[in-house]
Amino acid sequence: MLLAVLIIGSIFSSCVHTKKEVLTLRISSYVDSNDVLTDGLKVPTHIGFFGGLEIISDLQHNRFVYREEGSTDDFIKAQVKVVGHHSLTWVDGKYYAVNTDEHKVIEFSDLTETGNNSPNYNAIELSRPHDIVYNQTDGYIYMIDDKEGLTRFKPNTNDIAEKSEINKSKTLGYARSLSVVNGKVYIINSSRGEVILMDDFDNWTIYESPGKEKNEKGEKMNSPAGAWNKTGLVLNDVERFGEYWYGSNFFTQSYAGEHDANKYRLIRWRTWEDFQNGNWEELSHLLPSGVVPYYFSIHNDALYLATFHHEQPGTNDIIYKLYLQ
Repeated sequence: MLLAVLIIGSIFSSCVHTKKEVLTLRISSYVDSNDVLTDGLKVPTHIGFFGGLEIISDLQHNRFVYREEGSTDDFIKAQVKVVGHHSLTWVDGKYYAVNTDEHKVIEFSDLTETGNNSPNYNAIELSRPHDIVYNQTDGYIYMIDDKEGLTRFKPNTNDIAEKSEINKSKTLGYARSLSVVNGKVYIINSSRGEVILMDDFDNWTIYESPGKEKNEKGEKMNSPAGAWNKTGLVLNDVERFGEYWYGSNFFTQSYAGEHDANKYRLIRWRTWEDFQNGNWEELSHLLPSGVVPYYFSIHNDALYLATFHHEQPGTNDIIYKLYLQ
């Protein structure tokens, strides 16, 4: 594991203030390929801390790898069968995961199991389910996919998942992820550079970012990836940590053309007014050139970020830890 820790508080224009001290934001490598038995990491998209384990979605190896929480042991391969998966969640002793390239949501009680299709989607045809989260406030698991959009179901039941009205509104583009903040669900409407707050399951508020590429009719273009100066934001994930919202973007050279694929890959902002006005803080210098920051996770007062190199998978594929000290 890389041991270097970057102290970056002096670089930032602002720090987090308390009555007694000023907290400095630090970043360090938490997991890299040297920490994973057999072939290292290849496009990690997410790390989850569930059921006393640390679990990484190792996408291009089509596997989860895991170890006991807080351990310094190497990560080992799970037996769960997945293809091109992105994330998982955990509720009351059971895991639920998006098996993206097999168009399924699966469930299992132990990482030594192969996993079964979730009965909650027996009557629903999915297309590339991308993210799955648990909202402790209302007791639902929420999932986003390319066909049905936002759905939810009660864990540990066979009830068929409900479909949100947002799916009928033509609001969603290519939405890569979901976040739960203070009991509210947020859809990361990636290809349109938007974040959608679900006021409830069938009503929503849209936060638009500036700089989005538009067609000749003035309509926002859908961009799966790009660069800030070419496409505007193409958000992978958004999460609230401390006094800021943090956003990651799918900027990479093969989609950027002649534009800078490093600029605004990783940003943060204080308010949604700041977000909509483009008043965000650039954090991309914290990451190696060329890597894509993907999903965030919050655990024990730290923010974790999965990253990978899209052009050269397996190069600089690292889970980072950001924390205040």
